[in-house]
Amino acid sequence: MELRQLRYFLAVAEAENFTAAAQRLHLAQPALSQQIRALEGELGVSLLERGARRSRLTDAGTSMVARARRILLEVEGAKQDLGAHANGERGNVRFGCALQSLSEGRLPGVLSEFRRRFPHVQIEFREAHTLQLGELLADGQLDLALVHLGRGETDELRVDYDLAAIEFETLYEEPLVVAVGPRHRLARRARVRLDELADEEFVSFGPGSTVRELVARAAHQAGFVPRSSISALNLGTVRALVSAGLGIAVVPAAALALKGARIHGVQLSRPNLVRVVAIARNTVRHGSPAARTFAGFLNEQLR
Repeated sequence: MELRQLRYFLAVAEAENFTAAAQRLHLAQPALSQQIRALEGELGVSLLERGARRSRLTDAGTSMVARARRILLEVEGAKQDLGAHANGERGNVRFGCALQSLSEGRLPGVLSEFRRRFPHVQIEFREAHTLQLGELLADGQLDLALVHLGRGETDELRVDYDLAAIEFETLYEEPLVVAVGPRHRLARRARVRLDELADEEFVSFGPGSTVRELVARAAHQAGFVPRSSISALNLGTVRALVSAGLGIAVVPAAALALKGARIHGVQLSRPNLVRVVAIARNTVRHGSPAARTFAGFLNEQLR
């Protein structure tokens, strides 16, 4: 069994088509088919059900996908560890961030300073909600992620994520506030109770968002379900919709200081809602020296 055969097999499994996989691999289709058949011969099982347009995984193929990914992850980790010479000054770090207020605010400067100090460490960056990033960490597709958990005034409001082998290291806490447009009836208010918002239209974040889940739980305790016909994945979009008077939103306090659409922040009370900003990592997968260096740098810059 060769590593390239595992890579070829995963490419076909993901594309569900030999032609598409061959194009992605820059390989002739007959050569790809030959390598997959050689792998099946080595294993003594059929991994793929071949069709005219689509190739589906057999039960054995489905099992092999998970094993192949683990094998290739271990090989990648070994290369990074040896290449970095345990100094953390070389290598790649796959990094995710769920905090758009940081991505639009402090994070670009932090990443720029890290590149200046460690020019041979490549940061591969992606954005997603906390739940999605946690799943990518658990699956071995990320090394580190900046995520946020939720905390209210009671244990019932706390939002954690029960993801196998994921460890969270708290950096800081930040209050959530109610964002309203400049002409909204609450724009002159300094604070507001959550139950006063029962009749408001909410602009919510997408599924997997910690803030969305925390607000839903708090509203349930307050006796109502938030009305939300508008959902957005991007904080800038949420701010623009709120500024245009299409609804209100619960956002991190840092969102108020960002450039862009005009919004007004109202302190939320009864309950007070807080997001807990943390570094998340997979405790099973051995962290590369470069990833440990980057985690320490984030701690230094953001705590």
